[in-house]
This record gives sequence, C-alpha cells and structure tokens, in this order.
Amino acid sequence: MRRGEKFGAVIRPLAWTFLAVAFFLLLSKTAMGEESLPKVDQSRYIGSEKCGECHDKQYRGWVKTFHSTVIQDARKHPEAILGDFSDPNLPFKKEDIWYTIGGHWDQRYLTKIGDDFYVLPRLWSVQSQKWRPYSTWAWRRRPYSKYCAGCHAVAYDPATKTYAEHTVGCEACHGPGKEHALDPREDNIVDPAKLPKDLADMICASCHVRGKDLTGQFYYPVGFVPGEDLAKYMVPLEKEENESVRESILRLWNKWKTDRETQARSRCQVCGIHTKKKPKLNGNDVNSFCMGCHEYEDRFADHTHHGPETGITCTDCHKQKPVEEDPEKEDVHSYSYFLVHPLNCWDKEIYKYCGKCHADKGTDWAFRKYTEWRFPVVVDH
Repeated sequence: MRRGEKFGAVIRPLAWTFLAVAFFLLLSKTAMGEESLPKVDQSRYIGSEKCGECHDKQYRGWVKTFHSTVIQDARKHPEAILGDFSDPNLPFKKEDIWYTIGGHWDQRYLTKIGDDFYVLPRLWSVQSQKWRPYSTWAWRRRPYSKYCAGCHAVAYDPATKTYAEHTVGCEACHGPGKEHALDPREDNIVDPAKLPKDLADMICASCHVRGKDLTGQFYYPVGFVPGEDLAKYMVPLEKEENESVRESILRLWNKWKTDRETQARSRCQVCGIHTKKKPKLNGNDVNSFCMGCHEYEDRFADHTHHGPETGITCTDCHKQKPVEEDPEKEDVHSYSYFLVHPLNCWDKEIYKYCGKCHADKGTDWAFRKYTEWRFPVVVDH
C-alpha cells in the first residue's frame, strides 16, 4: 500500500467519527434547548376584546394606549401604514408589508420570508415625516420570532411561532384571563397594583429590560406570566458580575424609568412647568410656544380633531394639574406612561375638559367621542 493510500485509510475513519460526534452534539444541543424552554399554554388566554365585555371602560382606555397599536395587521388595516411610499428609492413596496410596528414616533414594518417575519430596513419617522435606515445590513439575520415577538404578542410560543393575541393586550399585564372570565374573582387574575412592588415592576421589565431567555436562544422571557419572578425566565444583557439576576432586572428597570423621566424634563424645561410656573401666553401664542418643541403646526387639526375655525389651543385640553408636595400622595399611575408630563400636564381624563365648549353633551358623550379616535395623532413628550 502506498504512503498516500495508507494515510487516507487512517484519516477517513477519523473524519467520519469526528463528523458523527459533531452531528450528535448538534442534535443534543438542539434537543436540550427545546426541552428547556418553558411550555406556553395559550388555551388559558381569551384576548382583550373578551376582557372588554365585562371591563368596558378599561378596555376603551386600553384601546387609546400605545400598547394596543404596537402591532397592527396591515393587510386588514392598510390605513395603519403611515409611511410615504412615493419615494422611488425605497428598497421595498407597500405591498410587502404584513404588519406595522408602532406609529407614534417611529413606525417599522414587518414582511414575511419563509415561515418567519423580518423588520424591513427602513423606518418611517412620524415626527419628521422622513424615512430613516434601520438595520440595513443585518435585517435578514434578525427573525422576528427570535428577537421581537415575545414582547409584541401575548403568550408567544417560539416553538410553534403562534400567540394568543398579536398585540400587547390586557393579559400581557394581567395574566391569562380564561379562568377569571368563567368565574370572576380577585384571586384568579393578576392585579399589578396589589402585587409586591418587585413583582409588579417585573411585568414592565419583562419587555422594557433587554435580555435573553434562560436557554440563550431568544431575546425575551419565554413563558413568563405576570405575577411570577422574572429572574426565573430571563437574564439581562447588561447584568453586572457582582449582582444577582433579580437585582439586575430591577436596577435596569429603574434606570429605564429614570431615563424616560429625565428625557421628558429636559425637553420641557423651557416652558417652566417643572418649576410649577406656567407661561403667561394667550391664544395662538400658546400653540406657538408648545410647537417650539412638538413641531406640529401643519397637523394641528389632525391632533386635536378640531378645525382651525374653532380657535382651540393646546391648553384648552392639556391642563397643568397641581402636584402634591408629598410624593407618596401623588398618583402617577397611567396606562399612557409616555404621555405623562413631568408634572402631569397630560390628564388621562382629558375628555372631561370637553365640557368647556360642549356643556350640553355631558361627560359620557365626551368619553365616547374621545375613545372613537382609534388612531390618535400623538406628540412626543
């Protein structure tokens, strides 16, 4: 036997052995990952509309929040697409869009490739009315099921790529509601206000703190249910070595809140509201003052749902409310977290101010009218 043939006779079995071992390890790793994923029982969920059958006022309030419109089916609701598709340089067409993501500051778009969705490489800036690049080079390597779906849907199951509800619905914060709907009791539904503070914070942190599930495969806590310990489902990406997972989650959630509050104050310092001093301006001067930051002159009627002939101003609806000196007495709970001004310039019961001009209609009419504005034009505080 020649030297080359002898060498090949030795190497070939080793190569096949190596490939067999590698294939076995790959299968084992995949199987272990699938087995370690928590089970997602979607049969326990009923959807937000079902919740609204008993909780009508809360449902109509939720409909007005960013959570309810975080995902919209563009095939069923083409009006949800806000971008200007007259630009010939766009790398995709309006017909490519299956779902919209957001729409209050920026709007992103999902398209379907194979059995998964991907965020397209341009986003529409609602504030500037311009297209901007988004994940231009990597978007095809970032499947929605791995990076996004768990926080944009209720009870998302990555194993089957299905969900109970494709939006941030009632059960995203209150947990599965089927048992409660069949037998309404306080002890079979989650009320975040009655949870220990750390567990209540973890509901928000489950999506607003960036992390991975315990298998390291997905960028959201697979199987997490409100009221449970989030540390059993997720490890934050920014976890420090000297802290536990729980400590890291709560630290990063508090940082997230503080960052948003600081951002809001810095944008509104010019008008003096943070010092409880209200600018003394009248009529159109008030609007011009507000638009100095909010840049909304050309779409003011869309935002207010009132024509220019009404003479309506920003402060007709946005009233500055007094703040308690004792912070423990201050009620800052609101579904519309981003809309809460540093000193409550935004009032979640803003419809009550309609009576200034529509005193004969009553507050019930005002509330119904207000909640009919399904897709409100919102400015960024």
